[in-house]
Amino acid sequence: MKLKTITTFLLLLFASMLYANEVSNMVAVSADGDKTTYALANVNRINVIADASSASMTVVDKDGNEFAGYVKILFAEAPTDIEELCFTQVYLFPNPVVNTLNIQGVDENTPLEVYNLTGKSLLKDKGTELDVTSLSQGTYILRINNQYVKFIKK
Repeated sequence: MKLKTITTFLLLLFASMLYANEVSNMVAVSADGDKTTYALANVNRINVIADASSASMTVVDKDGNEFAGYVKILFAEAPTDIEELCFTQVYLFPNPVVNTLNIQGVDENTPLEVYNLTGKSLLKDKGTELDVTSLSQGTYILRINNQYVKFIKK
């Protein structure tokens, strides 16, 4: 469970770095669809609790107050300009991968971008399959639209 927590933290940190210069608000969405807007500068951390069947998030502000029960986090320049970073039904397989990474839950025109863990863009493509033979062994982040998913290259 600690590895999953660390991986989730790194994934959220990476996504936050990409958005840090572009957005100023974060919108947390609960299971019933209620939205709460936070100034991004006031968010200390996001805790993700996940098991095989579900995930929920807790937002902790700079004062240490916890707000629980969120299922989706959105980032926005203004409350009406929302970009999503959410847990949707996208599956990568095989993971770890040797040559071709299959992506289920996207269409042929979906933009894909692979980053290393320092945030450097390494590959760009579109579709439901990604040729990763040019990558070295290691851990990578795949951006699918505005969702980020970790995968391992063998």
